[in-house]
Amino acid sequence: MKQTKRYRMGLASTVILAVTIGLLVLLGIALYNHILLETRFDTLIRWFRKIDEAVARLDTTFEIVLCIFALYIAKCQLPIPLSFLCVISGMVFPLGQALALNALFIFLYFAEKYVEGIFLGGGWTGMILNIKKLRFVRDWIHFKGNGNPYVLAVTRLVPFIPIGMVSKYYGSMRYDFVYYSFLSMLGFAPRLFVYTKLGTSWTNPFSVTFITLLMVIVGFTGFSTMIFNIFYGMRMRQMTQTLLIYSEKNKYKIVL
Repeated sequence: MKQTKRYRMGLASTVILAVTIGLLVLLGIALYNHILLETRFDTLIRWFRKIDEAVARLDTTFEIVLCIFALYIAKCQLPIPLSFLCVISGMVFPLGQALALNALFIFLYFAEKYVEGIFLGGGWTGMILNIKKLRFVRDWIHFKGNGNPYVLAVTRLVPFIPIGMVSKYYGSMRYDFVYYSFLSMLGFAPRLFVYTKLGTSWTNPFSVTFITLLMVIVGFTGFSTMIFNIFYGMRMRQMTQTLLIYSEKNKYKIVL
């Protein structure tokens, strides 16, 4: 059983690494041949630019902001990726304005999920972390009952960790809201910039900037997922060894 779990962890890490490297190689080839791709898909690029110019000529800036805000409101209950919302703002507004707009709306989203956690509890996160094999994650997050600031910042940085679930859980712990807001925005800042910058470059998906940003996103997502998988496997083996030693000392068997 132990060897089977170790094999699954190793297989998962290998698959993640292979997929990540494969995508990076494809993007690297696209980056090397970006001039050829821009020439070949010039019609598509000109069409994107016409759309961008049409949006830029719109006089209803308030309505555009209101629509983006409505999407952030919908995000509170629907599985809409924050990356998608950041890209949309970058497509519509200049980089500086888009960053400010996204930062404000993301802060409001973090605050809403925090308040939701205070009144409704940790939700699915609390139930998942009560599973026996994941209790070490729960204890790590609680950090002597006060909440772990490092975990909060890292969960904002790593793309595959659900932001809303973590926010609700920290709200259910009554973690200090000021620190919660600061660490959340600090941890999400790199992703905020990359996603928004990606949106500003959408008119030419074969440009050096666009392809490079995609490589950063793919590389960081893939390698962070692999590191998390390896860390989880190591932590589970440590727990298994500790429980076996404890069971031998107390002369009873613990079934995992």
